[in-house]
Amino acid sequence: MVLPRRSERERGFYLLTLGCPKNEVDSDFIVQVLTRGGWRRLTSPKGAEVILVNTCAFIAPAVEESLDAILELADYCDGGSRLVICGCLVSRYGTRPLEALLPEVSRFVMFHEYPRLPKILESLEVSGPAKPENPPPARRYSSTMKRGYVYLKIAEGCRGGCSYCTIPFIRGPLRSRSLEEVVEEASFFVGMGAKELVLVAQDTTAYGMDLYKERSLPRLLSALSELEGDFMIRVMYMHPEGVDGELIYSMASGKVQHYFDLTFQHVEERILVKMGRHAGDRRLRELVERIREAFPHASLRGTCMVGFPGEEEEDFRRLLDFVQDIRFDYLAVFTFYPEEGTRASLLSGRVDREVALERKRLLEEVQESISLERARAMVGSRLRVLVEGVCEEDQDYLQARSYREAPEVDGLILIPRTGKIPLGSWQWVKVVGMEGLDLIAEPEKTIGTP
Repeated sequence: MVLPRRSERERGFYLLTLGCPKNEVDSDFIVQVLTRGGWRRLTSPKGAEVILVNTCAFIAPAVEESLDAILELADYCDGGSRLVICGCLVSRYGTRPLEALLPEVSRFVMFHEYPRLPKILESLEVSGPAKPENPPPARRYSSTMKRGYVYLKIAEGCRGGCSYCTIPFIRGPLRSRSLEEVVEEASFFVGMGAKELVLVAQDTTAYGMDLYKERSLPRLLSALSELEGDFMIRVMYMHPEGVDGELIYSMASGKVQHYFDLTFQHVEERILVKMGRHAGDRRLRELVERIREAFPHASLRGTCMVGFPGEEEEDFRRLLDFVQDIRFDYLAVFTFYPEEGTRASLLSGRVDREVALERKRLLEEVQESISLERARAMVGSRLRVLVEGVCEEDQDYLQARSYREAPEVDGLILIPRTGKIPLGSWQWVKVVGMEGLDLIAEPEKTIGTP
């Protein structure tokens, strides 16, 4: 099937991105290659020649969300639009099963085909695993630049052996980008005015283990910190086993946010062994103690899972005690899903779904109280914040973030729109109140650096 020819003005595409920031980086690349290929990005699927969905398929709910979005957008194809699907859903299940399941879709695109997307959209008969003749162009577009920050993907895939995880057979093994390539991309965006570089990967602490045969995140942070400019660096998705003294020391740089995103999952050793992980209760407590000794005001975000096969009530209570003692600023709680193809899906001792959901509710209830207390302690403090834009929920406020908050997943700092504050800039503020987990702050007169 070949797309009908339209005028250059009408060659528009609509792109929906689902999932995590790593997918957002992929979408930035898709937008870049398509716009360079003569296509125009549209803000609505209505009237688009091509509708693309960059899917997520990490866990069952993400798969369901992707399928729902595809079916919803398929309604726009009656007017001649073509539906093209890419991302993790395609990589996880392959094109043939999806073609049978989703006849509404004109083309499924694998990761390695992204550089060829302009040709693929010109003629949907173009297919196959052929690689581009030239290396992919350097990334020069970020959808988040207008908010002052840029996601930098420092590696793809994962070398871990977590029994519940689908990433290794969706994204493949760990493939770190060279230090020079990451620094060059960072330098470009800092030169364009980026105020925060947010480093992402499936496991940022594993960076360089394939390429340099050792954990090289400290080395990368050092190289990025040497770039000139008024910007900060934030590291996401830290595996606790990779957060050692060298990494903690490297984060003492004046350009690295004192923010630790610890994907610890559980604290009970017996459960962790089944998960294919280590770093139980004692080691995690020692790690947090080291972090807070180095950075007394560090912001801690955690990620954990409840309802894993074999999790007894006492195991959950130990996890609950740990969360109450550590007092994370933010915590993401997931329930176990027996993902097809994973080792964990074959384990016995499955926890009743209702029990798992109740454990999730209890843990989130406890954490909400802690997060409120942690936020309340910030009232009266002076913070340097990145002003991202007008708050979508209340147009009377600007939304901003300090070192405590990562984009999209944590709370916000709300600043009344009473003066002229440049968007995408640093601003010193004083915290004067709270609105739920969000902080209310008033700006100081001068904009500057610490």
